Amino acid sequence: MKKLLLIAVALLPLSALAAPPQAFNFSCGKTGGTYSDGKGGVWVNGQKATIKQSSPTYWEATSGKTVISIVRSADGNPEISFTGPNRTHGVCLPEDEVSFAPTAQKKNEQKSGPSFSCSAVSKSSMEELICQNETLSALDLKLANIYKQALVKSNNNSTLKAEQRGWIKGRDECWKADDKTSCLNDSYQQRISELQKKYQVQ
Repeated sequence: MKKLLLIAVALLPLSALAAPPQAFNFSCGKTGGTYSDGKGGVWVNGQKATIKQSSPTYWEATSGKTVISIVRSADGNPEISFTGPNRTHGVCLPEDEVSFAPTAQKKNEQKSGPSFSCSAVSKSSMEELICQNETLSALDLKLANIYKQALVKSNNNSTLKAEQRGWIKGRDECWKADDKTSCLNDSYQQRISELQKKYQVQ
């Protein structure tokens, strides 16, 4: 019995050390973004990273020439920074508007639908109409990808985020239009064109 207790105590630090970093979705400026599924998988700009754990609260995720440092702070939240090519470095920030999950995971979560979950949309909302229309769903997904690229190019610009929130409010005003589908289509096409021209993204 004593031997079993000693073995259990000896294994506790190893169990703690084996714990994966918590789930997160962070933007890292021009470097792009990083995503953790909370199960041991970490991606940097959609590429699976190699994880190295140095302590129960510190990990390093390496992908190419980029190293993401992950610290579990005292309050349990992750603190993330990066070191990239040419000695670039900085702090990563939580990102709610753009997902840096790998493409395969996004497909599992979203299938071929829009960038948001259709299971939680309000009845008769513009989002419901988008979910019901294959063309609008594709446009929404395209805009989300272009917006993500624009965020990276703009170094996570706060003005761009505010503009995007404003655009979403304007898009939702299409409920007033006689032809709501056409209104939404025009709104998406215009926003996509604006971002492509301003930030040179595709």
